[in-house]
Amino acid sequence: MTALPTAVAALRDTLVREHRQAPGLFREIARMEGLLADTYRDRVPYELLQNSDDAGARTVLVEDLGDGRFRWANDGRPLDAADVEALCRSANSTKTRGGDSIGYRGIGFKSLAAIAHRIDVQSAGVRFAFDRAAAAALLGEADASAVPLIRIPTEVHADAPVAGVTFTVTCGRRPGDPPTPSGGAATPPASTGAPSGSTASPGAIDPLSALFLRNVTRVRTPATTGPASGTGAGSAGAGQGAPAAPQDIHIERDAARVVLRVDGAEAAFALLRHGTATVAVPLDARALAMTGVRGRLACFLPLQDEVGLPVIVSGDLLTDPSRTHAVTADASTRQVLADAAHAIARRLRTPGDPTFERLWQLVLDGEDLRGVLISGTASAGKLLVSALREEMTAHRPPFAHSPLPLEPPDVRVIFPDGAPQALYASHHQSAARALKAVLGLRSVDFTATLADLDPTLLSDPLRARLAAHFQELARTHGRRLTETESRLVQEASPREESPTAPPPTVPPPTEEIRVTKAAPAADNSLASVLKRWRAAELATKEYLNHLGWTLRDVSAQNVGYDLEGTDPRGEPVRVEVKKVDRPDARFAMTNNEMSLMLTQPGGYLLAIVVGDGRHAQLLLLDPSQADLPKERVCRRWDWEFTDWSRFARVAG
Repeated sequence: MTALPTAVAALRDTLVREHRQAPGLFREIARMEGLLADTYRDRVPYELLQNSDDAGARTVLVEDLGDGRFRWANDGRPLDAADVEALCRSANSTKTRGGDSIGYRGIGFKSLAAIAHRIDVQSAGVRFAFDRAAAAALLGEADASAVPLIRIPTEVHADAPVAGVTFTVTCGRRPGDPPTPSGGAATPPASTGAPSGSTASPGAIDPLSALFLRNVTRVRTPATTGPASGTGAGSAGAGQGAPAAPQDIHIERDAARVVLRVDGAEAAFALLRHGTATVAVPLDARALAMTGVRGRLACFLPLQDEVGLPVIVSGDLLTDPSRTHAVTADASTRQVLADAAHAIARRLRTPGDPTFERLWQLVLDGEDLRGVLISGTASAGKLLVSALREEMTAHRPPFAHSPLPLEPPDVRVIFPDGAPQALYASHHQSAARALKAVLGLRSVDFTATLADLDPTLLSDPLRARLAAHFQELARTHGRRLTETESRLVQEASPREESPTAPPPTVPPPTEEIRVTKAAPAADNSLASVLKRWRAAELATKEYLNHLGWTLRDVSAQNVGYDLEGTDPRGEPVRVEVKKVDRPDARFAMTNNEMSLMLTQPGGYLLAIVVGDGRHAQLLLLDPSQADLPKERVCRRWDWEFTDWSRFARVAG
């Protein structure tokens, strides 16, 4: 044997002697392994991915081999004798917290005990196995449940060197394996010798788990290569009862940006750093759909905690034993959240920063942060938003909240040092008022503003709004208007117009639109239809009827959809119409609309009018598609659709 196989064999012999001296210790380790495996059951792929990244791997390959087996291979640093001993010893690791690695507890690999009864390891010219039955025979134990799975390396052989490390995992449980901590019975073997109901993969990998990795640039799961797994009730682990779907994740990263390409679709994130925290800001609709409107907390790998904002915050914080939730009472967790708040606040008050406009857009489109602040528990979200409030009030931005919507040119005139356009958009007025309260923003004093600038520089819409605003102040508060304010009010007062011929009477729209052959040729383009009808519902009806649909308007009946009738194939259909400015804009569905959609899958469509003018498009979307991203938004109890345009088709 060469050096490493000899060292592994020597370690095996040492562990066998330890068992002879203290067999009760092995029984206790087996019990602890079961508890640990049950705790980590849902995190198997993330723990293996973390170990691969810590080993410096660039590529990870996950293959379903069939018969309840999968192979996890990485091209990182091969194992040495210390690594093998760390695998065999409980809670032992060659990594240290806060160094160049993500993990440090030495228990991530043990999560495989949750789904496996055998693990074959190949690396650096050695091959060995963790097999409970083989270990029990080696130790002379009649009861295999008294032996931990990941303790004794068996079947140690010299082997041809391979790059990195390869684990071949046989899933399920054998007779004699210890029951699960919840008391579940062991699963008998299938007729093929593989465990019944075994899963053939560790489960699908959340692409967000690649966001904060340091080395891995590709995670590939090809299509199933072997027979499909069984579907018995005793299956353990993710992906039960079906082969894993193919998945290919490419990661491109630099100091300021990460791009995830998942099966060809791209999601881009900007990275903000301060102190112990890294904040990932979603830059497009796909990235936002992954992040969620309430965001995520991560300890390098994603946790199940939300942060209240549509961003992902990561750092070396303390988690509970399951590594699914942060311990918010711990000083390290609070420091990460405070540092993240500093990084976000700095960009929110810095016009010209690359993420300035995007961050304001995200927080305005997100949930009402007042609800996060008044939460009765010290959640990660409450800690982050509270720290953000402190940062924004301690260092105020060079702009202020406006009680009136501002046109883009007005923003530049009133705030020459820069301000976020989204904060002053008319559709964000309610959200802007909430953010004013949460972030302690100052309010614009229009009287002082008009004293310092020429009102003629302002847009006509703003001048009209200001006139109405000052009139209301004078009426309700008896306030004396300044000369400039009075002039604005006078300019907005209606003037007598010279009599002109009345405009032609436009007949009310009829339910059906017919074009006879005798009529002149009509322009039935979507742009023309939108120009004729102010209501998106009526424009959609006319446009689709021209394409062979037969629809009537029922929007006034409050039935949960706007149009009903048949499509060009004669199939009955119900259509809900939405209007958005761009394909990555969010839109919402009420609970009434969602319930109808769920009871009428395939017969309920969304017709989404995107944009205006000659570039307008009408997209048709089946909202019942399983992969369509949507979130329940507590502010209005609506369902918001995020990355929807990939699932829609162009009408026409």
